Amino acid sequence: MMVQVLALLYFILSVLLLPYGYNCFLMVYGARIYKSKRLEPVKNHPKVTVQLPVYNEKLVISRLIRAVCALNWPKDRLEILVLDDSDDETSRIIDEEINVFKSQGFGIKVIRRRGRIGFKAGALQNALKYSNGKYIAIFDADFIPSSDFLERVIPYLEEDPRLGFVQTRLGHTNREFNKISEVIAIAIDGHFLVEQPGRDALSMAINFNGSGGVLRKDAIEDVGGWSTDVLTEDLEMSFKMRLKGWGSKYLRNVIVPGEVPISITAFKYQQARWAAGGVQCARKLLWRIWRSGFFNLKQKVEATIHLTNYFIYVFMFSSIFILIPLLLLGEIPYMMFNYPFGIFFSVGTFGASLMYTFSIILQKMDLKANISNISLLAAIGIGISAVCSFSILKGLLFKKKEFVTTPKYNINGRSVESFSVLYGQLRKMPVTEIAMALYSFFGLYLVIVNRIFNLIPTLIIYIIGFSTIIYFTLLHPRIVRLK
Repeated sequence: MMVQVLALLYFILSVLLLPYGYNCFLMVYGARIYKSKRLEPVKNHPKVTVQLPVYNEKLVISRLIRAVCALNWPKDRLEILVLDDSDDETSRIIDEEINVFKSQGFGIKVIRRRGRIGFKAGALQNALKYSNGKYIAIFDADFIPSSDFLERVIPYLEEDPRLGFVQTRLGHTNREFNKISEVIAIAIDGHFLVEQPGRDALSMAINFNGSGGVLRKDAIEDVGGWSTDVLTEDLEMSFKMRLKGWGSKYLRNVIVPGEVPISITAFKYQQARWAAGGVQCARKLLWRIWRSGFFNLKQKVEATIHLTNYFIYVFMFSSIFILIPLLLLGEIPYMMFNYPFGIFFSVGTFGASLMYTFSIILQKMDLKANISNISLLAAIGIGISAVCSFSILKGLLFKKKEFVTTPKYNINGRSVESFSVLYGQLRKMPVTEIAMALYSFFGLYLVIVNRIFNLIPTLIIYIIGFSTIIYFTLLHPRIVRLK
């Protein structure tokens, strides 16, 4: 009975991966047909509040404040709020910058709280009562909006009074810093060049990404403001607006560059946080989405895939975890490789690769030169499956989880400093990945001994994935350029 249960569970986990793989094909199709006309700048400028949530960002905060003060928008219609939760010298830098721009006539001030309650969501919710703008633009500390950002975004909100928010494409200031930053940039491009425009073109629910977007203040207040019980308050806000009938718009051609993580550990923690936050949102919102009249059946299905996307890691991790006991018990999941299942699974696995490939093609980048990066991205995706799975489990069981900030370094182009002393959490030993690599090696030994050759590629892929995380994690303390 135990063997049959494990074999069935292994099959079910593999089947559950298919919708996510095939959804990637749908997103590629949507990205191909995506169109967005550019509207003329508004003549009567509405008041806009720019919120800058900051926590210990001493290396990038000056750059952000200066970029926001360079926005082409009348000073008397622009309000800038720096939401400073810092407990280091960042606060001093903020005060110095604010004094400079206040003397130039800018409406800029800092808002500080007692304690970091609710993390970023708490800061945004607290700032609402100080925000006087019709619209609220939000930029994280490492982003650099262009001077025409508001001129290109606000017209869409002014044209459609039921538009809750506009999200723009997030670019990269440090794509070429090292191999990790190159690969992570491709991962982010898959979302912003394919998934977001794909959903927009197909009238699916897109999500606000927490930065590089503008929200209607009335819409924020209509849905009850920012929630502090989830780690991805931006994702939740997007769907809460949709559930209230507010629309959304994505602009692929408006780019706000920011920093991507330069170490595998920073990326791993970032993904773990998003994974936990995603499942928290799914737990809160899916039942409401399936009962809502603002979603049709197709939109409900895609929203389910959207909100549970990080379950891919759980399915991958659980599959390898179950496979070794099956091998020990003498059960081989041949069904996965036989017709017609083998065809369905094979096609589904190419979905994500196609999405990232298409993002490279859209940017007219050298596809041949980036094949290795796509392969490395696939390995990293498998390698972080264990950590993300544990994070998802915590997100299901607990309402709160610590908000781990992704390090920002103010890296411009290929310049480099020694930053390893700034963020101690990046130097943790990859114990989980080491254990899973050894576990996968044991599985490889079993399939070789038992001459189950069709499982050898599967085990090798997992070994490569976990070993990749180990390799790049142990490299990090030196913060070296890998190119």
